Amino acid sequence: MDTRTATVIIRFRAPDGTWKRATAPHGADGRIKPGFARVNGKVQEVRQYQYQVRYYEQRKLRYEAVGTNAADAEDRRRIIQMQTSAKAVAEAAGLRVEPIEEKERTLSQSAQAYIRDARGRRANEAALQAEAVTSEFLRLIKKSHIDQVKREDILRYHDSLRTRGLSDRTIANKHARLKSWLRFAGAEDTIFPPAPKYEKKLPTVYTAEQLTSILNAADPYMRLVIGLALKCGLRDQELVFLEWSDINEHDKVLRVQGKEQWGFKVKDSEQRELPIPDDLLKELKARKAKCKKHRLVLGTATDQPNTKLLRTLKKLAKHAGLNCQRCAGCSGRLKECREWTLHRFRRTFGTTLLRAGVDLRTVQSLMGHEDLDSTLRYLRPATGTQLRTRINSMRWGA
Repeated sequence: MDTRTATVIIRFRAPDGTWKRATAPHGADGRIKPGFARVNGKVQEVRQYQYQVRYYEQRKLRYEAVGTNAADAEDRRRIIQMQTSAKAVAEAAGLRVEPIEEKERTLSQSAQAYIRDARGRRANEAALQAEAVTSEFLRLIKKSHIDQVKREDILRYHDSLRTRGLSDRTIANKHARLKSWLRFAGAEDTIFPPAPKYEKKLPTVYTAEQLTSILNAADPYMRLVIGLALKCGLRDQELVFLEWSDINEHDKVLRVQGKEQWGFKVKDSEQRELPIPDDLLKELKARKAKCKKHRLVLGTATDQPNTKLLRTLKKLAKHAGLNCQRCAGCSGRLKECREWTLHRFRRTFGTTLLRAGVDLRTVQSLMGHEDLDSTLRYLRPATGTQLRTRINSMRWGA
């Protein structure tokens, strides 16, 4: 008689990038502590994770994926525990039990559950990516259950993406999303081939000449948008949902935090505070004086989130004659250059801090990066005039 206890396990991404399993610890109230794992006897917080119920069936160890909600995982553990206990007692009494099994969830159903889970965490970008990847994969392989998916199916998906002319990086990103979903559905790591490799490009940044040109062409509103992206390193959505309550004029700091009323969640769920340069603070005060009743710093005339900041930047660059004239955007119908993006100001912020000698840990904190590797990508070698000046100042002999 097998009466071993069903256990809630948390499967999480370790700092070295590998996936590990550990028991899910309970708090003082007896409930599972969401987002925590017990590793080597110590309770530690984890970020990317999924709950599983570990149990034994006919003396074989099983794992059932149950998503990212701790309460749902505990409810499922209780059901499995009651089923296995009842079966064990019945078998000991010489009775044969025919359990009423829950209908096995199909791949399509697991895809919808995965998308709902992303939306429930307000990971809207992840949800959109999941919708695209799951539908592409299901149309291609035409299989209904997770145990039917093979390594060859994933390789065939890679080939179909290459046939469509997608870049190696895009294929790698889609592979990562596919892997996340199939793991959510209960797939084991053995079915996954290595992630497609791609050339990792240095992050592009604006030159001093480009910054001067775009700022000279901008009106006060767009100068403020650019200033917040360039001098505080704000992401696109952080700009859109920035509120006056986030700005402490006395301490000259800006706090990046989620906005439940707007459905905005900070990336990696971690708030951060950023110093505001004096010239930028002056521009913020001027904007505030004109929008005394507004809640949003960069909101529309009706104080709604301005979701067209990127489009406005591209139009500004086009009218100022700053398009590169080489990219597909410049030759397209709208003539909007792909070289001009709000995120590029953020990359320029990180690179400028590192070149100025600010230590990596500080830059990591200011950028809001979860790991140091993300920050290290911004440690670009000096180029152009800056590099030539350094080389010319060197002594090359006695």
